[in-house]
Amino acid sequence: MLVKSPMKSKKTRKNKRNNSSKKAAQKANKSKKSDERMAGESQDSASFFKIKPWKVILAGIVLGLLGMFYLKHVFATQKLWREVQQVEREYKQVKRLNNSYRLTYDRMIGPAEIYDKAKNKGFINGGPAEKVIKIEK
Repeated sequence: MLVKSPMKSKKTRKNKRNNSSKKAAQKANKSKKSDERMAGESQDSASFFKIKPWKVILAGIVLGLLGMFYLKHVFATQKLWREVQQVEREYKQVKRLNNSYRLTYDRMIGPAEIYDKAKNKGFINGGPAEKVIKIEK
């Protein structure tokens, strides 16, 4: 297996006299880069994905913030659910009390109570209201 080390570029001053030498240097650099890419592809496939530490730290902070927002949402939802259940309990209790009062009121104004009060005052039950009245001439 052949392993190449990265080539170090020497620090030199640019040639200001000849533009053609710049173009030749650029062509040489392009060919070197393509060679490095070919060699790098085989190394990248064998090595793991390189992750920089600041990216890991940033991802940890973002995930931590998202987790905190999620937990805050969960606790707020639970609190709201408890309030809804409390209001529902109060509603059912008031509805039972209302039904009890309605039953008492219906008994107070119902026909049985009216007949009892009428008898106590001395009224006589006239019987069914569908009697035929005959008038003699």
